[in-house]
Amino acid sequence: MAVSNPLETKVEQSMSNSQEWRVAVIGAGTISQRVHIPVFQKQPNTTVVAVCDVNAARAEAIAVETGVPNVYSDYEKMLAEMQPNITVVATPNIFHKPMATAALEAGSNVLCEKPVALTYADASEMFATAAARNLVLTVGTHFRFTAPMQAAKNHVNHGFFGRIYAARTVWQRRNGIPGYGSWFTNRDLAGGGALLDIGVHTLDRALYLMNYPQPARVTGVTFAEFGPRGRGLGGWGSDIAKPSANTRYDVDDLAWAQVIFADGTVLQFQVAWAANFPETFVTEIFGTEGGARIGGQDSVELYSMLNGLEVKTDTQLPAQKGGSYDQLIANFVRYLNGDTNADIVTPEQALVHVQIVDAITRSAAEGREVVL
Repeated sequence: MAVSNPLETKVEQSMSNSQEWRVAVIGAGTISQRVHIPVFQKQPNTTVVAVCDVNAARAEAIAVETGVPNVYSDYEKMLAEMQPNITVVATPNIFHKPMATAALEAGSNVLCEKPVALTYADASEMFATAAARNLVLTVGTHFRFTAPMQAAKNHVNHGFFGRIYAARTVWQRRNGIPGYGSWFTNRDLAGGGALLDIGVHTLDRALYLMNYPQPARVTGVTFAEFGPRGRGLGGWGSDIAKPSANTRYDVDDLAWAQVIFADGTVLQFQVAWAANFPETFVTEIFGTEGGARIGGQDSVELYSMLNGLEVKTDTQLPAQKGGSYDQLIANFVRYLNGDTNADIVTPEQALVHVQIVDAITRSAAEGREVVL
């Protein structure tokens, strides 16, 4: 399904830098409390007008803490009464499609937490809805905005790597299963575990540097070796249960995959919420003229040849104002204000995320390579 690219056409309703943005947040979890609400409140001409959650007490507590004036437990009522022009969807994954679609149909641009949807078909419908209304739907894959990633992207743009023909991207936690016993570990609500949670971020880091080639063949495996035994638990999440025989855990906690693209390039992919292995967060780029190892907040190593000698360069990173999610939201607002040079996650990019994750899930379940 073809969808319009928001980086190719300006959004008609938001060409003026004096546009006032009314932000409504659906979902009063940890990320809304710590990130979405305070970061949007820092943007020019932007007001967070309401927060909504089925847990009304939680929504009320967060509203009081962050100074949000209106609280709802019914998102459709909030959309109708508040009439936001930006809506954040930060709820269990299964609700992303209906809630984002409702916001778009109410005339609001949408920032949706990852994954944007659980299937490629659903994601395609969502982006078609946004395009038909000349609205922007984007996804919160913010790790592309870290200083190391931006430095590496600059090297890509200046041809340092030559032709990138392979990459490896890894996010492996030692003990980091989020929200144990909550929606995070419930397949009916989350759709998956580490693959859908941190996997989308991990894919975006590599694909962003590879300029998003089209995936052709995918082979993947998934495991659940820690969560079912109540091991490897982390501290993220508003609700964390104690391990017991009644605590639900039926999602993956490790996924590995190989993706071969239509142009012949290849990507190795590894994510784990928990593993008997050191914490690892790295993306490696292999090019005909240079390579790179990109770490977390302060690490970019470049590899090349100079006059026949092997050269390793540690990149000096510029100071970054705010965190990576600050940059994502700032770029989103800038784009809505008419700046088409602002860097946002496009429909085409988000659809590749979903396409690859969907193929990994199918490959793991069926024990075969999936041809796209």
